[in-house]
Amino acid sequence: MYFFATNASYFAAEPLGNILLAFFHGVRFDLSAMAFLNAPLLLVLFVSLWFRVLAKVNMNLVFLYLFVVNTSAIVINFVDTIYFPYTDRRSGMEVFSMTNDVVSQLPELVVVYWGYAVASVLIFAAYFWLLLQVKKRVPLVQLNQIFLFFLCFSLCLIFILAIRGGFQSKPIRSLNAYSYPSSRLGALVLNTPFTLLKEDADHLKKVAYFATDEDVRKSLRAEKRHNNESEIKKHNVVILMLESFGLEYFGPPYGLKSYVPFLQELSEKGRFFPNGVANGRRSIEAVPSVLAGIPSLMPEAFMRSPYQSNTIHGLGQIVKPYGYSTAFFHGAKNGSMYFDDTTYRFGFDHYFGLNEYPNPLHFDGQWGIFDEPFLQFSIHEMDKMPKPFMAGIFTISSHPPYTLPEQYMGKIEEGSIPMHRVIQYSDMALQRFFDEASKKDWYKDTLFIITADHTSDNFDPAFATPLGRHQIPIILYQPNHQLSPGVVTDMAQQIDIPATIVDYLNLPERDKILPFGRSLLEDDAQSDALIKAEDAYWLMSQGKYVKLPMIKGGVIETGSLPGTFMQPTDKEARVDLDKLEQRLKAYVQIYTNGLIDNSLYNFSSNKTQ
Repeated sequence: MYFFATNASYFAAEPLGNILLAFFHGVRFDLSAMAFLNAPLLLVLFVSLWFRVLAKVNMNLVFLYLFVVNTSAIVINFVDTIYFPYTDRRSGMEVFSMTNDVVSQLPELVVVYWGYAVASVLIFAAYFWLLLQVKKRVPLVQLNQIFLFFLCFSLCLIFILAIRGGFQSKPIRSLNAYSYPSSRLGALVLNTPFTLLKEDADHLKKVAYFATDEDVRKSLRAEKRHNNESEIKKHNVVILMLESFGLEYFGPPYGLKSYVPFLQELSEKGRFFPNGVANGRRSIEAVPSVLAGIPSLMPEAFMRSPYQSNTIHGLGQIVKPYGYSTAFFHGAKNGSMYFDDTTYRFGFDHYFGLNEYPNPLHFDGQWGIFDEPFLQFSIHEMDKMPKPFMAGIFTISSHPPYTLPEQYMGKIEEGSIPMHRVIQYSDMALQRFFDEASKKDWYKDTLFIITADHTSDNFDPAFATPLGRHQIPIILYQPNHQLSPGVVTDMAQQIDIPATIVDYLNLPERDKILPFGRSLLEDDAQSDALIKAEDAYWLMSQGKYVKLPMIKGGVIETGSLPGTFMQPTDKEARVDLDKLEQRLKAYVQIYTNGLIDNSLYNFSSNKTQ
């Protein structure tokens, strides 16, 4: 009930009847988690109950086990309420790979979420008192051995049935929660202990929508042929990933009110894709998407998966043979979300984080350096890099706990939600970044790509949809007008960025570009956006979508994109939903089997022609 009350806006579009059914369906998963958690205790008792001398020991064991294990599970379920708005899913085993980040920030997290910390302590105290009262009032009794045998046998059957979730042929998994009463209520049906205990996030299983690779290729969009003899353009490239800059923070005609006036002004000077899509919902998923074109179609992030050692061609690696120096800037603590190791993995030579920043007074008290000084520091360091260069910059300030530098407290307008004030601060920091960068001699020979890592808090109900929660701006800006400006209503996605850069620079490296993305410079290209949400794969294209459930036998859905997307009316009539479905299945097969076999690049651009 608390989870629903806290995240009610997420389920606002669902009828009351479905929400009540979700609570009812959730009992199945609650019982499964409870039985799974307490099965070890039951197994021990099956042995020790036969020895009367261990009666008091058994009572103490039950008390201690219920207090430590069950109360911890309740607190985990309670605390996961904080994390859900940022991922749209119950946490699974992947959260344990974030242990280092959580431990390093534990004091700050306790301060920020002190209410949850206090409530967690109170929950432990309340259950300790309750269990103690029960222990005092329950007498020790000796059971008839025949009765004890049937009791143990019955409990064993009940626990097995509960863990399996019923009499069906296969035990329930998280996927089953999305099948009834609505796929959008899966998170409400589930509980976090269940997903931690029963979700296998480590290994993919091969799919076979198509019998041969040739059949897969036939379902992919037609690739534009490129002239690899064109002169290579030795321009600089700066990729700006803005923390949590969802499209809804833009003003009309996109959002309700602009909280990012500079970015919206910049979008009018560049090539702006209002139908931009974040391929994931977490920062750790954005970096592989933007820097290597890898979509986020697994429960766990690519860089924390068993497939992180696969053959991958990152942008740093692609441009390095052409004389580029490379660096990545992220103002957070070094090691945060493995960004340093990830960017090295993608071929970036240098990493600048909190450790490299010279002035600790600019630390925000939680994550790292405030955006304004760190963006100025990034310009200073880029100015020293040999030209041409490629730089990635990831901002941090537009993020909970919504901290502002002291000099801006009370000077930035408050909005409808706490996010609005820090978004305005980051937008102001971005403006000063461009003001300073424009004074450099390398500025006019630089392609700037501005996007977000993911979306954040929804204050506009129109964006509170599975697809609306992935809407971000994508802007290509070239100060010397080498790109024609304008609003492009084609679909665009983070994984299009590597292909766009290779195309812009005229690099003969298209065999190192994954087949999921396309160049945003191609006006006549088939535009797609590929995401995973609600335990289903989605493909958006030309105002339509196809939703392919991950559960076997799930019903495939099709429909029109929500009204928050700009509809490309000139192309909508040509959408073939059957072909869209086949293309989605082709992407899923390439992604899944390609990760398993380390063969993702078998379908790269030059190899599909």
